[in-house]
Amino acid sequence: MSTETPKRSRRLGLAAALTAGAVLVAGGITWISGAWGEDGALDSACDGTLAAGPLRELVGGAEVTADIRHGRGERWWQCRVSEVDDEEDGGIDLRVTVSDAGERAAPVEADRTDAPLGHGWTGGFSYDPDRAARDQGDAVASVLLACVGKPGKGLVAEVRARTDRLDFGRPEDRARLTAVMTGTATAYARQQGCRVAEGEPVRRVGVSVTAWDHKPFGSVSGSCAGIVDAPTAARWGVRTAVETAADPKLQEGCVLGGLRGAPLYTFTASYGPALDESLRDRMDSLTDRAGDHPDGRYALWSRCDDGVRRAAYDVYASAEGRATSPLALDHPALRAALRRFAERSARAHGCEGPSTEEVDDLG
Repeated sequence: MSTETPKRSRRLGLAAALTAGAVLVAGGITWISGAWGEDGALDSACDGTLAAGPLRELVGGAEVTADIRHGRGERWWQCRVSEVDDEEDGGIDLRVTVSDAGERAAPVEADRTDAPLGHGWTGGFSYDPDRAARDQGDAVASVLLACVGKPGKGLVAEVRARTDRLDFGRPEDRARLTAVMTGTATAYARQQGCRVAEGEPVRRVGVSVTAWDHKPFGSVSGSCAGIVDAPTAARWGVRTAVETAADPKLQEGCVLGGLRGAPLYTFTASYGPALDESLRDRMDSLTDRAGDHPDGRYALWSRCDDGVRRAAYDVYASAEGRATSPLALDHPALRAALRRFAERSARAHGCEGPSTEEVDDLG
């Protein structure tokens, strides 16, 4: 059963002017209709937090409604925008969800392959161009908002978009959706007494990478740069890499692969809300083990003060990676590579240097 409880809904005319009016509905739902150009209904939607300008640019002349929803126990807040009188599936459905970054149930779908937002934001955009033929209008983006002057406090926001009216293969649509998320989330944060250090406007957002997006190892310049040197890579059988730009996200990664891109060594950094319970348990089990690990998997931890509170970093050697040297997996070099990966990522997030000691849950 859904835990969503509608609180307030506004009908917003984004095409022709509508006659303004208000009706009180049983159960406390308020329905207000009017032309955004005349009475500012769009600007006051979702208690005035909805990023009206970016939304206008995103949906053009479509007529939409906006309503506020809450999770059980007020654990999360959501501003949902839907197309009015949409008789077919695939109209406009945008949901900006915000929660405390320290909540174990913080709604975030972080992935190491997401394109980072950059421009001073900690977040990522998930749009897979390989699925564009059937899912042009499906995308997910997330961002961490740290509360200035309140170490360890912050919010995490996520926007989900499903629509057949938009094509997130277009860079401008990705940037506009990101602007809706960041604008709405920062306005909500201010209402909650969280002053956010905002990034710059996101003018361009990349797309997610896949195993097919591997490049020659010698050309790495993003999340894989500086992890291992050329002689070590050659000794490990590394010829390719899958990487994203090096800007901070809630989950970051690098995959070092063989000649045709087969994954050999996978490095992952997970921050705050990206550390779900199952991942924390796996990280805990890694740090409890001593000596060389036959599976080539190691973990490090870091303490952070920017809202994520703690981070975990791990490396995993695939069966193919272990097979390149079955009798002598290069454990010392693998641990050193993980530390370099973790140190660079931690610096970008303003976290402490990584350690093998698990960081206590500060929440």
